[in-house]
Parts: sequence; C-alpha cells; structure tokens
Amino acid sequence: MRRSVLVAAVGCMFALMGLPQPAAAQDRVTIGVLTALTGPLAAPGRFQMNGFNLAVEELNEAGGIQVGNRRLRVELRTYDTRGNPAEGATAMQRLTTVDRVPVVLGELSSGVVAAIGPIAADNEVPFVMTVPTGPNLTKQNNRYMFRVNAHNDQLTVALAEVVRARGWQPLAFIAWNNDAGRGGVAGMRSALPQGWPISYTGFFNVGEVDFSAHVTNMRNSGARAVMLLMDEEPGSLAISQIRAAGLSAQLIGTLAMGSDRFLARLDAARLNGMVQYNAFPPNAPIARIQNFSRRYRAKFNEEAHGFAAQSYDGLMVAAAAITAAGTATDARRVRDALARTDHQGVIGQIRFDAEGQANPPIYVTEWCADGRRRIVAPADVVADCGAG
Repeated sequence: MRRSVLVAAVGCMFALMGLPQPAAAQDRVTIGVLTALTGPLAAPGRFQMNGFNLAVEELNEAGGIQVGNRRLRVELRTYDTRGNPAEGATAMQRLTTVDRVPVVLGELSSGVVAAIGPIAADNEVPFVMTVPTGPNLTKQNNRYMFRVNAHNDQLTVALAEVVRARGWQPLAFIAWNNDAGRGGVAGMRSALPQGWPISYTGFFNVGEVDFSAHVTNMRNSGARAVMLLMDEEPGSLAISQIRAAGLSAQLIGTLAMGSDRFLARLDAARLNGMVQYNAFPPNAPIARIQNFSRRYRAKFNEEAHGFAAQSYDGLMVAAAAITAAGTATDARRVRDALARTDHQGVIGQIRFDAEGQANPPIYVTEWCADGRRRIVAPADVVADCGAG
C-alpha cells in the first residue's frame, strides 16, 4: 500500500511540474499471433509457429528487441483461429483492444485475413501476413495490412513459364474451393499464353479426401498435366489416387509439395518429375537459406519449411519495425516503420510496396528419381539434384 501511494505521489509531482511521467518498468514486448493450431489447417500452422518461435528464441538470446536505450524480451500472445473467419475476427479484436499489442502476425487462410483486415484498420494495429496468398488481400486500400510472402499471381509467373516452355497441355486443375485455390487457378490462367488449353478445372472443400470424381474427369478431358492447388495432406491423397488410376499426367504443385515431409507421404517413383513453385528451397546453395536451414534442423530435427522461413522473417521484420519506431506500444508508429522496411530476410529482401506487398524471390523445383529435388528456375540459381 505504501509503495502504491508513493508511486501515485511521484506521478502527481511530475504532472504538476509539467514533466513527462516515468514509464512503468517494462522488460518485454508482446506480439500478437493468429494461426490454426487445431482443425484441418493445423499441420501448416505448426510450421508457421516453428518460424515464429525460432525468431523469438534468437531475438531473446541476443537480449531482445532494442527500443530506445532498452532491450525488451519478446513474448507471443497466440490465438487459435482454426481457419475460421469468425474466430479469427474475434481473436483479432481481442489482440487489438484488450491485449493491445503493437503488431499482429500470421494466419494461414486468406478467408480469415479478409475478416480481420478491417479490424486491423479500425483499431490502427498493423497485421503482417506470412502465409496467405490471396492476391486481393493487399489490394483493399488498407494501410494496416502487410505481407512478407508472395501472393498467388507472383508465385505462378515462374511456374507458368516452365509449363509453357515444356509444352504441358492440355492442363487440368484440382484446387481448394477457397480464395487461395480459386486465386491460384486464376493466376495460372492469366500467366499462361492466351488460349492455353485447359481441359478440366475442379474444386474441393477443405477436409475432403476422395478425389475419384476429379480423377475421372481428368481422364475424360485428356489432360496431360494437372496442377494441384492444395497442401501436403490432400496433395498426397490426390497424387496417390491419380497414379492408382493409371494416369501418367505431369504433376504440378505448390510449395507444400516440395519437402522431405511430402516425400515421406508418398515415394520417389510417384513424385519423379513433379514441379512446384517454392519460396524457400531449403537446400539451395545460397548462404542465407543454408544458415536458416541449419538452425531450423538443429531446433526441430526436420527439414526447414517455407512457411516457417516466411514466418521467421515476418517476426524479424516486426521486431525491426519496433526498433525503428522507437516504441513497443504505439501501433501507428510501428505501422509507419513497417511501411519503410528494407530487411534482408532468409527468404530474400523484404520491401513493402504502396499496397503493403513484398516481392521476395520465387523458385521452381523439380523432384528427381532418387527423391531429391533440383532447382529449375530462375536461371541464375539453377542447380542439380540435391539443391532443392
């Protein structure tokens, strides 16, 4: 009680003298995180959290985030959205009005981000995406939305060039029935030469496991190649069912299908020759990638994942913005610092354009017969089996 009275008296004295009151002791900064910890997107959510947690560990081992003349330890306030827009909106409202964090990161679902974007703007707290790829998410004139990872249209440009160069037509699609899947189909269509033959396009809902109708439609359409816009679990099921039906169509996938974990779900024979876009080929002969891959494997005893690398970079960008803003509490100043970001991340240079969108490097990798991967694009980093 005596201490409380003394603190109040000191505060009054500073106020009467017209001096700024001394800040309460603060030795940490809390950063908000939204992701799917449970539900059908829990697997990619784990990779996202791995990236965040590795960044927090490294920041704190270095003494924390520099803010003025203090160093603040980093803590995460994480809420499970389960990939549900309503739950994401509720969590975002809590982070910005109750927890009062200076910045929020994460999420996996473009649909969830669409629901929380207006809350970020209304409460003037920046939100940094590290996985969602819906192109429209940074085209809503929302000053508080940022994205470190490439969106669908950016991702498909390099992949479309490989499809065009190798003459894979007619092309079929099997894609999630959501913004990410439909956006991916639209992006590939627009990136391919006008009139490129598309023989079949089918959509499925998250959680579906039977692709037999799509496989039949592919067969009947005469497709010679199929692009699978989905993540690891449905991707492995779709490929198994395509090959079990005796179809030899060229396989084209997403970054979720370019990892050792994906190989463990199938086998090298069924993946041989499959290509996929990749934001982070973990074995690439590039120093920043190799360094992160080593640290990730030492921490989690598995191959580094693109979602983890993007999320690691997202948190490091937020930390740099807090330092540049000179505050761990003023979200508007943190937002302005994010807009000025020029950060060398493990996925590449991160600078946000006027819409809050970064433009990191994009790769195309191909599965080799021995279960390794090679890099086939861009031309300046092409490397043989074992590099992807």
